[in-house]
Parts: sequence; C-alpha cells; structure tokens
Amino acid sequence: MAVEAACPREFGVQSPVDWTAIDTIAIIAVIWLIATFVYKGIRQHNVAKFPQISIMVPFSQWGEMLVRRKPPLSAGAAAAGFFKTIFVDVLGMNIFKCVQPYMKSPPELVRTRISKRAAKLLIVWGFILAAIATVINFVTLPHNCIPIRLDHPVRIFGVLAGILLIIGSSLWLAVRYKEVRYRGVWDMIGAELLPVLILLIAVSGFVLQAAIYLYYLEWPSVSWATRGFLYFAEHFHAVPLALLVFFFFWTKADHIVYRIFWRIHEYGYQPVAGRANSRLPPRDLRPLVKSRELQPGY
Repeated sequence: MAVEAACPREFGVQSPVDWTAIDTIAIIAVIWLIATFVYKGIRQHNVAKFPQISIMVPFSQWGEMLVRRKPPLSAGAAAAGFFKTIFVDVLGMNIFKCVQPYMKSPPELVRTRISKRAAKLLIVWGFILAAIATVINFVTLPHNCIPIRLDHPVRIFGVLAGILLIIGSSLWLAVRYKEVRYRGVWDMIGAELLPVLILLIAVSGFVLQAAIYLYYLEWPSVSWATRGFLYFAEHFHAVPLALLVFFFFWTKADHIVYRIFWRIHEYGYQPVAGRANSRLPPRDLRPLVKSRELQPGY
C-alpha cells in the first residue's frame, strides 16, 4: 500500500531497480569523469594546448610556448569566450560552418559539413533533452516511481531525446562511412566508438521503456518472461552507457571537452593576434584579395 500511495497505478509503476543504487553509480561516474579530466586534460595540458590559431610557434616549442609562456588571459575575456563558445559553437554548432581559417577542410570534407553540423546539433540537443528529463525525474517524482503516461514531461523529453540521438548518431555514422571508406564493420566501430555508443544508448532506452511498460501491465504478478526481458533491457541500456562514461576521456571523444577550452582561448587571444605575441599579421590588416580564404590576422 505504501508503494501504491507513493506511485499510484494510474500514474506509473515502482522502479524495478532501486534509485539509491542508480544514484550511487551516477556519483561514482561523475567522480570518475572528473578524475580522468584532471589526469588527461589538466595534468597532460590538453585543455591548454589550443591549436595554432592566434599565436604561431615552431612545433619544437609547442609545449613551452602554448602551455608555459603564452600570455595571460584576462577573466573578462575568458568569461566572454566561454558564453560565446557555449551558445554559438556548442548549442549552434557554428564551428561546422567552416568559416574559421584553421577549419578549412579538403573538398570531400567540406561537402559534408552541413550533414555533420546537423548530426552534431541533433546529438547535442538530444543529450540536453535527456538531461532535462533526468532532472525533472529526480526533482519532482517520488522515490522509485516511474511515470508511464506519455504526456508526462519526463516521457516527452525522454522520447524526443532518444529520437534526436538515434537520427543524429545514424547520420554521423552514414556521413563518416561515406567519407572515410572503412575497410569493414569492425574498422568503422573502432574509429567511431562514440556515435556507436550513442546509438546503442538511444535504442536500448526505447527497449527498456518497452520492458518497463510490460512490467507495468503485469504488476504485481509479473511473469518470468517479462522479468527476463526487463533484465536484458536493463543491461542492454546500462552497458553502453557505462562504456560511454568510463571510456570518454580515453578515446578521441575527449576533444569535445577540450575544444570548448580551445575556443575560449581563441576568442580571448584574437585581439592580440599579430602584435607582440605573434609573428602573424594583425587582424585589422586589410587583405589584398577580399575573399573568405584570406582573413585578417591569419
């Protein structure tokens, strides 16, 4: 009766996995991400080694000039660069417009930049909607209570997130497969582990919801077949999610985080390009040929 009072039948069903265990695993995952970011990002200076955008240095002096001796970045410039990076480059995937000189790509890559931007936009907003659903679920719902009604905000945001993630990751894999010409399926999976995991997480999320709905229909007398399907769905969803979290900074996916810091650095150092800290021409120098290929300061 206590469970029914906390989670009425017309609203949802008691979670087959206690949320305390899920919260504990989530805390461990966050600690792991922070620890790997500190080790891989900060201690190995990946967040500071921004590309040669505003300051050109010899390759042999890369670590020294770009990590230890680069000019200080003011707090105001860093804050402005942070908000511009988040709202323009991340949420809008503006970086895929390829208008920055260092983003110039070979023709075969430029032809797919629109598709790539669309794919990344779908993936980014898919995770944002999934985060919104998770926050609403954690803050507003009773402990261990899963809503079943499709008009509940948790269900709406969750379903939309899953759809965006499936479309975005599938589009990204399709574009990359056409571009890179993999030697086989295992070569593709090895090179594109991140979108493969995202696709599996989204698909397994829908499978898990189907299993929970069957569990809800049969509650409290749940058959062994439904319990087995639910057990499979739980692990089908948990395994790729765990792989994404625990291997994030040990794959090429870590550039997603590092690029945010690189872009903040770029925005902050653009005003000094071509001055005392660089051998590059100043950004306010008018190019002889007025085209997008010759940008002032580069």
